[in-house]
Amino acid sequence: MKKKAVSILLAAAMTISLLTGCGGAEKAAEAPQTEKEPAAQESEAEQAQPAADSQTVAEEPIKITFWNSFTGADGDMLTDLVNRYNEENTDGITVEMDISADFDSQLSTAFAAGTGPTMILSSSAYRFTYGDYMQDISDVFDRTNLDKTDFIQSYLDYCSEGDALYFVPFQIVGYYMYWNKDLFTAAGLNPETPPSTWDEWAEYAQKLTDESKNVYGSGISYDYAYQIAHIMQRFGGLAVTGESENWKANFEGNSGYAKFLNMYQTMVQNGDNPLEADTDSMASAGQIGMTVGGPWVTAGLDTAGVNYGIGLIPLGDAGDMNSVEVLGFSVTTAASDAEKAAAYKFIEWWNSENAEGSSPALEWSVANGFPAYTYSVQEKDAYKTNAKLSAMSAANPDAPTDFIVDSSFPGTNAIIADVIPEMINSVAFGSSSVEEALAKAQAAADKITADY
Repeated sequence: MKKKAVSILLAAAMTISLLTGCGGAEKAAEAPQTEKEPAAQESEAEQAQPAADSQTVAEEPIKITFWNSFTGADGDMLTDLVNRYNEENTDGITVEMDISADFDSQLSTAFAAGTGPTMILSSSAYRFTYGDYMQDISDVFDRTNLDKTDFIQSYLDYCSEGDALYFVPFQIVGYYMYWNKDLFTAAGLNPETPPSTWDEWAEYAQKLTDESKNVYGSGISYDYAYQIAHIMQRFGGLAVTGESENWKANFEGNSGYAKFLNMYQTMVQNGDNPLEADTDSMASAGQIGMTVGGPWVTAGLDTAGVNYGIGLIPLGDAGDMNSVEVLGFSVTTAASDAEKAAAYKFIEWWNSENAEGSSPALEWSVANGFPAYTYSVQEKDAYKTNAKLSAMSAANPDAPTDFIVDSSFPGTNAIIADVIPEMINSVAFGSSSVEEALAKAQAAADKITADY
């Protein structure tokens, strides 16, 4: 596995997590599977006992270190939950958590010095940067009471390389469609029926736009590469495909990408989409009819009292997909066998139900607005009665979860930071035709793929 310098993608993924404790989620949710049986519920007494084939935690008290960068309000909740574990567990385990805004620098410095924490919580993309310092934890399902079949397989795949599992999912960050119901009503559109296709999106955008009120039907930002990536992927598929040392960029000649760029350019020229960077703020101000964003968008909409709907981003010619970023727990090579066993016990506790049928995983999902990664949590009443979570969890759980590039491609950040912004800006401001923009993007992406 090739290791690269820490990318903006990783920092951005974690920053998203820090800022979104109060709101929404990132696009890809998944549909509760009624045909799947939720993981068996255990009593608190049963949970306190290790599984028959579970690993044994040291008889003596043991302390494990746990590093992450959740410095926002969600970090306060994480602290409370870790404190609860320390008070309740009967295995003599103490989790010593360190939350740092400088998490990445702290981690790289520690690894370089041959030290590090027992366990981290980060974007699963960290496996490309720190894979040499992460243990394969695929045996976590054999050594705990966790039921692997309860975990949505596509999310486990996202956290894996080959047969090796480097993360147990903690949070799913997807992007979603948001629409202003009051603006829909004013435009004569059904406020309960958002666009289901991109042709409808463009049609609705025209109807929703009201120049006299500074209202735009569509809120796609030229300065929001993640948003652009989630949308254009639905038109033309992944920007990089293949496998190690044989990656292929797919910009030039991509009819789907060309269709998206032409649609965007037309909406801008017609005045149906603003040439603004911060369309999220405009949506919160009631100036955007439809937009695409992560769970954090709901915080601004809720605070402003906007009457809005939330749903999946319309699919396009590229077919069914559930593009997401997965954050998860990982055990580092700094952990001893006993510390690894203790980390497993904490991960098991996080995903285990108490006598009331709740779990930290359920509490986290409901409180912070991120869709669940297990079928059992999705089946809980507290989850199903949450309108936002239900909407986010409507995607096909078996659909590919790759976001803009093959999930095994280590250069995601470079594509998002160095290729997509230049492409969308040149089209938005008219410095290049769509064909020229795609040709330039192809040349830039070819240089990036050559490095891997």
